[in-house]
Amino acid sequence: MLAALGVKLRRLRKERSLTLMELGALTGYSWQHLGAVERGTVAPSESVICACDTALGAGGALTGMFPEVIREQAHLRHSSEAARRSVPKEAGPDIDWGRLSACGERASSITSVVADDIEAITAHQRRLYHELTSTQMLTPVDAHLGLLLSLLEVPTPETLRRRIASAAGEAAGFSAWIWFDLGDHFKTRRRYGTALNALKEAGDGGLLSYVSAYQAVTTDAAGRPDEAVHHAAMAVDTAKRSVSHTTRSWLHAVHATARVHAGDGRTALAELDRAHKAMERAGGENDEWMYDFDHERLMGYEGNCHLELGRYAQAARSFEQALSGVPATCVRRRAELTVDLARARLGEGETAEAVRLATEAITVFAQRGSTAGIAQVRRLRDHMMKGDSAVARELDEFVRTLQSEPYPG
Repeated sequence: MLAALGVKLRRLRKERSLTLMELGALTGYSWQHLGAVERGTVAPSESVICACDTALGAGGALTGMFPEVIREQAHLRHSSEAARRSVPKEAGPDIDWGRLSACGERASSITSVVADDIEAITAHQRRLYHELTSTQMLTPVDAHLGLLLSLLEVPTPETLRRRIASAAGEAAGFSAWIWFDLGDHFKTRRRYGTALNALKEAGDGGLLSYVSAYQAVTTDAAGRPDEAVHHAAMAVDTAKRSVSHTTRSWLHAVHATARVHAGDGRTALAELDRAHKAMERAGGENDEWMYDFDHERLMGYEGNCHLELGRYAQAARSFEQALSGVPATCVRRRAELTVDLARARLGEGETAEAVRLATEAITVFAQRGSTAGIAQVRRLRDHMMKGDSAVARELDEFVRTLQSEPYPG
């Protein structure tokens, strides 16, 4: 993939009749470094590829290849390290020294301090997700997951092992969400499988229900509503009394959305009512792994139910209320709600406002490298095309302009 990326970069550069020095001037990177990237001898950073994609007007052709390059490089590093460790040690007169150096290959014992630090890393990564792109988060999150899974192979006291398994389950669920955001549904499914297995071993019913609900969200977004209903129903059933009222409200909201997309409006509205009742009982308590779900965020789920039922005015009011409560740092969440509001405005016949909202959202998704978010806007654009092709072309023109800007927005 690294070689393929270099070939693609060279072909695009030559098609535009640019020299390496000219491309370097456009991107701000040295022509020697860009030449090494083209030859496949250097793995570039995301910023280099984004700059080249923009300068060459590649429309995401280069950035779209970057996640595969990251996976390939991670695999090569892992294979190289495994090969190095498998080289047999030569016996000789300094056998004691050989044994001493081999001590470094033994697994370290797991202590409560280690478990504390691991849980702190997971919490930090969760916060960083709102500041960095999914591509930037991918390698550290998957590396953290790999560490946790390796620690589960070490004999550990049962209490600490359960903590490590819970951390592994949460990290795998987070990795699954990032892969979903990058548009890789196969990796998403695999990571959720890893997460659920780890959480079953941990016996952590609350976190298991949380990850299952996120799996419902991703399968629903991928166009598999019946599967989403299964995961959402399992999440509600698994939670029982092991989660806070706030988390329970979210679980019912996810279930409601899956049900309405599956065509079961009656059950969806009943689940939505349960979500509101649970939120009324919430006294500000929250599970440590649960994101900041509140009444305003619940309104976003309510808006989706109204939208699916064709109640566009009610949906718009719900989405506006939801947007009023989104923190400024949660730019992805705000963009997702903005697309939903655009769909509601389109349903009301306010096409100009729908286009404005769509352009606002896709700017954020492009900056954050969110493939899932861009696909969300693309579906809205396709819906516009069915009603008014001129409106859809207006959005197309904005996207074309966005691709030519070095720094979107």
